[in-house]
Amino acid sequence: IVGQDYATTDPVLCQAYNARGYAREQMYFLGFSTRPACVALPATTSEVSRIVRACNRFKIPYTPASTMWVIQACPRFREDFVIIDLKRMNRMEIDEKNMIAIVEPGVIYGQLLEEAMRRDLYTIAPGGGSQVSVIANHLNCGMCPLCYRIPLSDRRMSAAEWVTPKGE
Repeated sequence: IVGQDYATTDPVLCQAYNARGYAREQMYFLGFSTRPACVALPATTSEVSRIVRACNRFKIPYTPASTMWVIQACPRFREDFVIIDLKRMNRMEIDEKNMIAIVEPGVIYGQLLEEAMRRDLYTIAPGGGSQVSVIANHLNCGMCPLCYRIPLSDRRMSAAEWVTPKGE
């Protein structure tokens, strides 16, 4: 689906995905998690949809992740799951007139802030910091002690293109 350059079953590369995120190393060494069987890096929503459909067809669990902060949502005690790493989906478009940013899940707040400031616009990096995915953080409320200046991020999201668990 994504080509051999953007998918791997190499145990070393897959182990790198197991050891990311908060307390993942401890969880691994305590036996609470396993490395994924495969990591796929799609570039489009169509590719994400096709991966999800393939996983469903063969009853393989999967977890999408963009900047790895919530990667601990991966299946436990299984060795047949897939991580769908969304970091290649990193396109961004800013509509200056309407002050709207259209971002993909691989875009982090640092990138959005830089581009907004180049256009004399403003947004805020939430409590997760400037290295987190804009989309993932917006979907997770984007709490921040500095949000008094602008509404919580989940109220600033206007729309999303979403791949359902069925792959639609």
